[in-house]
Amino acid sequence: MRLLCIFTILLLGTQACIAQNDLLLLKKNNRTVRSFYPGTNIDFSTDSRYYEAQITGIQKDSLYLVQYDIRRVYSSMLGLFVSDTVASYRFAINYKEITALGKEGNKFNWSGSGAALFGGGALLTTAGLLTWVFSKPNTRYYASPKLVIGAAALTGIGYLLLKTGNKPMKLGKKYTLHYIELK
Repeated sequence: MRLLCIFTILLLGTQACIAQNDLLLLKKNNRTVRSFYPGTNIDFSTDSRYYEAQITGIQKDSLYLVQYDIRRVYSSMLGLFVSDTVASYRFAINYKEITALGKEGNKFNWSGSGAALFGGGALLTTAGLLTWVFSKPNTRYYASPKLVIGAAALTGIGYLLLKTGNKPMKLGKKYTLHYIELK
């Protein structure tokens, strides 16, 4: 029994044990905001295009990624549309090529709300101004000044929300990406 125990310890001692993988840290003003490691999803931009992928490995300053092409496919057996993975693409990219990262989380879409307010406000403002031009004052179709001013205010608020909401985190002075080698 003692011999079996010693043999097992010697056999297990020769196995390579890797406990941790390399990782990337996203820092905002020198504080860690998010960490990226194998298995996490990342969405980022380079000089050439935008990527949404899953990290499969990080080694020697390179990110090994897999990108899934998911489409809605018609299922003839059930007569329904089903989401299906059509293809998966494996590729590698140097982390220094990343220029911007997407915002994290499922937060409120301020840009979408801003676009809706901008479009609706512009439509109401245009309709109100057209009633001033083509109809007589104090008639049924004449828009009140309160309506036109309120619609113009909605257009302005929508424009501000559209321009300020959901911007990507551009790497540079404020945001930095650090490679941490743990192996």
